[in-house]
Amino acid sequence: MNWVTKLSAAIVAVAMTASAGAQTADWSKVIAAAKTEGKVTLYSGHVGVPYHPEVAKMFEAKYGIHVEILDLRASDLAERIRTEQATNRVAADVILNGAGALWLLKNQSALTAYGALPDLGRLRDDVEKDDARLPIYIQGYGIAVNTRLVPENERPKSWKDLLDPKWKGKILSDDVRALGGGSTMFATTYAKFGREFHEKLAAQKPQFSRAVRENARRVARGEFPVYIPFSLPDLLLNKGLPIAGITPTEGDVYAQFDLSLVKNAPHPNAARLLMNFFLSEEAQLVYARSARVPTVKGLDDKVPADVKDIVTAKLLGTSDPSKIDADLKLANEIYK
Repeated sequence: MNWVTKLSAAIVAVAMTASAGAQTADWSKVIAAAKTEGKVTLYSGHVGVPYHPEVAKMFEAKYGIHVEILDLRASDLAERIRTEQATNRVAADVILNGAGALWLLKNQSALTAYGALPDLGRLRDDVEKDDARLPIYIQGYGIAVNTRLVPENERPKSWKDLLDPKWKGKILSDDVRALGGGSTMFATTYAKFGREFHEKLAAQKPQFSRAVRENARRVARGEFPVYIPFSLPDLLLNKGLPIAGITPTEGDVYAQFDLSLVKNAPHPNAARLLMNFFLSEEAQLVYARSARVPTVKGLDDKVPADVKDIVTAKLLGTSDPSKIDADLKLANEIYK
Protein backbone atom coordinates (compact mmCIF):
# COMPACT_ATOMS: atom_id res chain seq x y z
CA MET A 1 0.00 0.00 0.00
CA ASN A 2 1.57 3.32 -1.08
CA TRP A 3 1.42 6.51 0.95
CA VAL A 4 -1.44 7.95 -1.12
CA THR A 5 -3.58 4.87 -0.50
CA LYS A 6 -2.68 4.91 3.18
CA LEU A 7 -3.60 8.58 3.44
CA SER A 8 -6.94 8.00 1.67
CA ALA A 9 -7.77 5.11 3.99
CA ALA A 10 -6.88 7.24 6.99
CA ILE A 11 -9.11 10.07 5.80
CA VAL A 12 -12.04 7.65 5.27
CA ALA A 13 -11.52 6.15 8.73
CA VAL A 14 -11.46 9.58 10.36
CA ALA A 15 -14.58 10.62 8.43
CA MET A 16 -16.45 7.46 9.48
CA THR A 17 -15.44 7.94 13.11
CA ALA A 18 -16.53 11.56 12.99
CA SER A 19 -19.85 10.60 11.39
CA ALA A 20 -20.51 7.90 14.00
CA GLY A 21 -19.62 10.34 16.74
CA ALA A 22 -21.99 12.95 15.29
CA GLN A 23 -24.81 10.41 15.07
CA THR A 24 -24.21 9.36 18.68
CA ALA A 25 -24.25 12.98 19.79
CA ASP A 26 -27.40 13.71 17.79
CA TRP A 27 -29.15 10.66 19.23
CA SER A 28 -28.12 11.69 22.74
CA LYS A 29 -29.97 14.94 22.10
CA VAL A 30 -33.03 12.97 20.98
CA ILE A 31 -32.91 10.94 24.21
CA ALA A 32 -32.57 14.07 26.33
CA ALA A 33 -35.46 15.77 24.51
CA ALA A 34 -37.59 12.62 24.83
CA LYS A 35 -37.04 12.53 28.58
CA THR A 36 -38.07 16.18 28.77
CA GLU A 37 -41.28 15.34 26.88
CA GLY A 38 -41.81 12.57 29.44
CA LYS A 39 -44.56 10.73 27.63
CA VAL A 40 -45.41 9.01 24.34
CA THR A 41 -48.78 7.80 23.07
CA LEU A 42 -48.99 4.66 20.96
CA TYR A 43 -52.10 3.85 18.94
CA SER A 44 -52.31 0.15 18.09
CA GLY A 45 -54.46 -1.53 15.48
CA HIS A 46 -53.47 -4.93 16.87
CA VAL A 47 -56.20 -5.20 19.46
CA GLY A 48 -55.99 -6.95 22.81
CA VAL A 49 -52.54 -8.55 22.67
CA PRO A 50 -50.30 -8.24 25.76
CA TYR A 51 -47.04 -7.83 23.86
CA HIS A 52 -47.13 -4.09 23.17
CA PRO A 53 -47.67 -3.30 26.88
CA GLU A 54 -44.76 -5.65 27.69
CA VAL A 55 -42.47 -3.73 25.33
CA ALA A 56 -43.82 -0.44 26.70
CA LYS A 57 -42.90 -1.45 30.27
CA MET A 58 -39.39 -2.36 29.14
CA PHE A 59 -39.09 1.03 27.45
CA GLU A 60 -40.36 2.84 30.54
CA ALA A 61 -37.89 0.96 32.74
CA LYS A 62 -34.99 1.92 30.46
CA TYR A 63 -35.82 5.56 29.80
CA GLY A 64 -38.32 6.61 32.47
CA ILE A 65 -40.77 7.75 29.79
CA HIS A 66 -44.43 6.78 30.22
CA VAL A 67 -46.17 5.01 27.31
CA GLU A 68 -49.92 5.30 26.86
CA ILE A 69 -51.52 2.71 24.55
CA LEU A 70 -54.86 2.92 22.79
CA ASP A 71 -56.14 -0.20 21.00
CA LEU A 72 -58.57 0.20 18.11
CA ARG A 73 -59.49 -1.91 15.10
CA ALA A 74 -57.50 -0.89 12.03
CA SER A 75 -60.35 0.90 10.23
CA ASP A 76 -61.47 2.72 13.42
CA LEU A 77 -57.89 3.70 14.15
CA ALA A 78 -57.43 5.20 10.70
CA GLU A 79 -60.62 7.24 11.09
CA ARG A 80 -59.50 8.55 14.49
CA ILE A 81 -56.16 9.65 13.06
CA ARG A 82 -57.86 11.43 10.17
CA THR A 83 -60.18 13.20 12.61
CA GLU A 84 -57.30 14.30 14.84
CA GLN A 85 -55.42 15.65 11.83
CA ALA A 86 -58.45 17.48 10.44
CA THR A 87 -59.23 19.17 13.77
CA ASN A 88 -55.59 19.92 14.65
CA ARG A 89 -56.03 18.03 17.92
CA VAL A 90 -53.38 15.36 17.51
CA ALA A 91 -53.04 13.02 20.49
CA ALA A 92 -51.20 10.10 18.87
CA ASP A 93 -47.43 10.06 18.56
CA VAL A 94 -46.83 6.62 17.06
CA ILE A 95 -49.12 4.19 15.25
CA LEU A 96 -48.63 0.43 15.18
CA ASN A 97 -50.75 -1.09 12.43
CA GLY A 98 -50.74 -3.28 9.36
CA ALA A 99 -48.44 -2.10 6.59
CA GLY A 100 -51.34 -1.54 4.21
CA ALA A 101 -53.34 0.63 6.62
CA LEU A 102 -50.27 2.77 7.27
CA TRP A 103 -49.60 3.03 3.54
CA LEU A 104 -53.04 4.58 3.18
CA LEU A 105 -52.41 7.04 6.01
CA LYS A 106 -49.07 7.98 4.48
CA ASN A 107 -50.78 8.78 1.20
CA GLN A 108 -53.33 10.87 3.08
CA SER A 109 -50.45 12.95 4.54
CA ALA A 110 -51.21 11.82 8.11
CA LEU A 111 -47.69 10.51 8.73
CA THR A 112 -44.23 11.99 8.64
CA ALA A 113 -40.73 10.61 8.06
CA TYR A 114 -39.17 9.13 11.18
CA GLY A 115 -35.65 10.04 10.08
CA ALA A 116 -32.37 8.39 11.03
CA LEU A 117 -32.60 5.73 13.76
CA PRO A 118 -29.50 4.06 15.25
CA ASP A 119 -30.85 0.52 14.76
CA LEU A 120 -32.21 0.82 11.22
CA GLY A 121 -29.26 -1.21 9.95
CA ARG A 122 -30.48 -4.23 11.91
CA LEU A 123 -33.55 -4.66 9.67
CA ARG A 124 -33.70 -7.71 7.42
CA ASP A 125 -33.31 -7.08 3.71
CA ASP A 126 -36.55 -8.87 2.77
CA VAL A 127 -38.98 -6.67 4.73
CA GLU A 128 -40.84 -3.84 3.05
CA LYS A 129 -40.04 -0.42 4.46
CA ASP A 130 -40.02 3.24 3.53
CA ASP A 131 -39.33 6.58 5.18
CA ALA A 132 -42.66 6.53 7.05
CA ARG A 133 -43.26 2.82 7.78
CA LEU A 134 -40.91 0.88 10.04
CA PRO A 135 -41.46 -2.93 9.99
CA ILE A 136 -41.70 -4.46 13.47
CA TYR A 137 -43.02 -8.02 13.04
CA ILE A 138 -44.81 -10.36 10.63
CA GLN A 139 -47.89 -12.33 11.64
CA GLY A 140 -49.27 -15.45 9.96
CA TYR A 141 -52.98 -16.22 9.54
CA GLY A 142 -54.48 -19.64 8.94
CA ILE A 143 -57.64 -21.53 9.88
CA ALA A 144 -58.95 -22.31 13.38
CA VAL A 145 -61.25 -25.20 14.24
CA ASN A 146 -63.00 -26.41 17.36
CA THR A 147 -61.27 -29.72 18.14
CA ARG A 148 -64.38 -31.19 19.76
CA LEU A 149 -66.63 -30.42 16.82
CA VAL A 150 -64.21 -31.17 14.00
CA PRO A 151 -62.26 -34.46 14.16
CA GLU A 152 -58.72 -34.28 12.84
CA ASN A 153 -59.46 -36.24 9.67
CA GLU A 154 -62.31 -33.83 8.78
CA ARG A 155 -60.44 -30.57 9.29
CA PRO A 156 -59.79 -28.30 6.30
CA LYS A 157 -56.23 -28.68 5.09
CA SER A 158 -56.44 -26.09 2.33
CA TRP A 159 -58.06 -22.68 1.90
CA LYS A 160 -60.12 -24.29 -0.86
CA ASP A 161 -61.43 -26.94 1.55
CA LEU A 162 -63.56 -24.15 3.03
CA LEU A 163 -65.74 -24.43 -0.08
CA ASP A 164 -66.95 -27.90 0.93
CA PRO A 165 -70.77 -27.75 1.30
CA LYS A 166 -70.49 -29.19 4.82
CA TRP A 167 -69.17 -25.81 6.05
CA LYS A 168 -72.10 -23.77 4.74
CA GLY A 169 -73.36 -21.50 7.50
CA LYS A 170 -70.68 -22.78 9.87
CA ILE A 171 -67.79 -20.39 9.20
CA LEU A 172 -67.08 -17.41 11.44
CA SER A 173 -64.93 -14.82 9.66
CA ASP A 174 -63.21 -11.58 10.41
CA ASP A 175 -64.99 -9.03 8.23
CA VAL A 176 -63.32 -9.02 4.80
CA ARG A 177 -65.02 -5.71 3.94
CA ALA A 178 -63.04 -3.68 6.51
CA LEU A 179 -59.35 -3.15 7.14
CA GLY A 180 -57.78 -5.90 9.20
CA GLY A 181 -56.96 -9.59 9.00
CA GLY A 182 -60.10 -10.29 7.02
CA SER A 183 -59.25 -7.82 4.28
CA THR A 184 -55.69 -9.15 4.13
CA MET A 185 -57.02 -12.68 3.67
CA PHE A 186 -59.45 -11.51 1.00
CA ALA A 187 -56.84 -9.60 -1.00
CA THR A 188 -54.26 -12.38 -0.84
CA THR A 189 -56.58 -15.24 -1.72
CA TYR A 190 -58.30 -13.18 -4.42
CA ALA A 191 -54.91 -12.58 -6.04
CA LYS A 192 -53.94 -16.26 -5.73
CA PHE A 193 -57.25 -18.06 -6.39
CA GLY A 194 -59.38 -15.54 -8.28
CA ARG A 195 -62.91 -14.18 -7.99
CA GLU A 196 -64.57 -17.59 -8.39
CA PHE A 197 -63.05 -18.76 -5.09
CA HIS A 198 -64.62 -15.85 -3.24
CA GLU A 199 -67.97 -16.12 -4.96
CA LYS A 200 -68.11 -19.74 -3.78
CA LEU A 201 -66.93 -18.77 -0.30
CA ALA A 202 -69.59 -16.04 -0.13
CA ALA A 203 -72.17 -18.71 -1.03
CA GLN A 204 -71.08 -20.54 2.15
CA LYS A 205 -72.68 -17.67 4.09
CA PRO A 206 -69.81 -16.91 6.48
CA GLN A 207 -70.83 -14.81 9.47
CA PHE A 208 -68.71 -11.69 9.80
CA SER A 209 -67.54 -10.33 13.12
CA ARG A 210 -65.19 -7.46 13.90
CA ALA A 211 -64.67 -8.60 17.50
CA VAL A 212 -61.27 -10.07 16.64
CA ARG A 213 -60.22 -11.06 20.13
CA GLU A 214 -63.58 -12.68 20.92
CA ASN A 215 -63.88 -14.69 17.71
CA ALA A 216 -61.54 -17.51 18.74
CA ARG A 217 -63.42 -17.87 22.02
CA ARG A 218 -66.71 -18.17 20.14
CA VAL A 219 -65.21 -21.09 18.26
CA ALA A 220 -63.97 -22.57 21.54
CA ARG A 221 -67.51 -22.31 22.96
CA GLY A 222 -68.83 -24.21 19.96
CA GLU A 223 -70.81 -21.38 18.38
CA PHE A 224 -68.95 -22.09 15.12
CA PRO A 225 -66.69 -24.99 14.17
CA VAL A 226 -64.41 -22.90 11.91
CA TYR A 227 -62.91 -19.40 12.06
CA ILE A 228 -60.96 -17.52 9.36
CA PRO A 229 -58.48 -15.97 9.17
CA PHE A 230 -57.06 -17.08 12.49
CA SER A 231 -53.95 -15.38 13.83
CA LEU A 232 -51.84 -18.46 14.52
CA PRO A 233 -49.84 -16.75 17.29
CA ASP A 234 -53.15 -16.46 19.18
CA LEU A 235 -52.87 -20.16 19.95
CA LEU A 236 -50.66 -18.99 22.82
CA LEU A 237 -53.46 -16.78 24.13
CA ASN A 238 -55.97 -19.64 23.95
CA LYS A 239 -54.01 -22.46 25.55
CA GLY A 240 -56.23 -25.06 27.15
CA LEU A 241 -59.18 -24.23 24.91
CA PRO A 242 -60.45 -26.71 22.28
CA ILE A 243 -58.90 -24.82 19.37
CA ALA A 244 -56.45 -26.04 16.74
CA GLY A 245 -54.66 -23.76 14.32
CA ILE A 246 -54.03 -24.94 10.76
CA THR A 247 -51.48 -23.68 8.22
CA PRO A 248 -53.19 -24.42 4.88
CA THR A 249 -51.21 -26.39 2.31
CA GLU A 250 -50.90 -23.27 0.16
CA GLY A 251 -49.40 -21.38 3.11
CA ASP A 252 -50.43 -18.76 5.64
CA VAL A 253 -51.74 -15.38 4.66
CA TYR A 254 -49.58 -12.88 6.49
CA ALA A 255 -49.59 -9.27 7.58
CA GLN A 256 -46.58 -7.09 8.25
CA PHE A 257 -47.05 -4.75 11.19
CA ASP A 258 -45.24 -1.42 11.08
CA LEU A 259 -44.70 1.63 13.23
CA SER A 260 -45.18 5.16 11.94
CA LEU A 261 -44.60 8.63 13.32
CA VAL A 262 -47.75 10.74 13.25
CA LYS A 263 -47.64 14.13 11.55
CA ASN A 264 -47.52 16.91 14.20
CA ALA A 265 -47.00 14.35 16.97
CA PRO A 266 -46.99 16.12 20.37
CA HIS A 267 -44.00 14.07 21.59
CA PRO A 268 -41.85 13.55 18.47
CA ASN A 269 -38.56 12.76 20.21
CA ALA A 270 -40.10 10.21 22.56
CA ALA A 271 -41.87 8.76 19.53
CA ARG A 272 -38.62 8.24 17.60
CA LEU A 273 -36.94 6.81 20.69
CA LEU A 274 -39.80 4.31 21.12
CA MET A 275 -39.67 3.35 17.44
CA ASN A 276 -35.96 2.62 17.68
CA PHE A 277 -36.53 0.60 20.87
CA PHE A 278 -38.93 -1.68 18.98
CA LEU A 279 -35.93 -2.72 16.84
CA SER A 280 -33.86 -3.74 19.87
CA GLU A 281 -33.18 -7.43 20.48
CA GLU A 282 -35.08 -7.39 23.76
CA ALA A 283 -38.22 -5.99 22.11
CA GLN A 284 -37.98 -8.18 19.01
CA LEU A 285 -37.67 -11.31 21.15
CA VAL A 286 -40.97 -10.41 22.84
CA TYR A 287 -42.60 -10.86 19.43
CA ALA A 288 -40.55 -13.94 18.56
CA ARG A 289 -41.72 -15.58 21.80
CA SER A 290 -45.27 -14.68 20.83
CA ALA A 291 -44.89 -16.70 17.58
CA ARG A 292 -44.39 -13.69 15.31
CA VAL A 293 -41.58 -13.29 12.82
CA PRO A 294 -38.96 -10.73 13.89
CA THR A 295 -37.93 -8.10 11.35
CA VAL A 296 -34.31 -7.76 12.46
CA LYS A 297 -31.36 -9.97 11.60
CA GLY A 298 -29.61 -12.48 13.81
CA LEU A 299 -32.45 -13.86 15.94
CA ASP A 300 -33.16 -17.17 14.16
CA ASP A 301 -31.34 -19.22 16.78
CA LYS A 302 -33.18 -17.46 19.59
CA VAL A 303 -36.73 -18.31 18.51
CA PRO A 304 -38.18 -20.66 21.18
CA ALA A 305 -38.74 -24.26 20.08
CA ASP A 306 -42.42 -24.25 21.06
CA VAL A 307 -43.26 -21.54 18.48
CA LYS A 308 -40.71 -22.36 15.79
CA ASP A 309 -43.27 -24.14 13.58
CA ILE A 310 -45.49 -21.06 13.49
CA VAL A 311 -42.63 -18.61 12.97
CA THR A 312 -41.15 -20.67 10.12
CA ALA A 313 -44.45 -21.73 8.47
CA LYS A 314 -44.90 -21.45 4.71
CA LEU A 315 -46.32 -18.09 3.66
CA LEU A 316 -48.86 -17.68 0.85
CA GLY A 317 -48.63 -13.91 0.52
CA THR A 318 -49.98 -10.62 1.77
CA SER A 319 -52.07 -7.75 0.43
CA ASP A 320 -50.77 -5.08 -1.94
CA PRO A 321 -51.07 -1.67 -0.21
CA SER A 322 -51.63 0.12 -3.51
CA LYS A 323 -54.74 -2.00 -4.15
CA ILE A 324 -56.42 -1.65 -0.76
CA ASP A 325 -59.30 0.54 -1.93
CA ALA A 326 -59.93 -1.67 -4.97
CA ASP A 327 -59.80 -4.83 -2.85
CA LEU A 328 -62.26 -3.43 -0.30
CA LYS A 329 -64.61 -2.47 -3.13
CA LEU A 330 -64.42 -5.99 -4.54
CA ALA A 331 -65.06 -7.53 -1.13
CA ASN A 332 -68.16 -5.39 -0.68
CA GLU A 333 -69.40 -6.42 -4.12
CA ILE A 334 -68.99 -10.13 -3.49
CA TYR A 335 -69.97 -10.30 0.19
CA LYS A 336 -73.23 -8.34 0.28
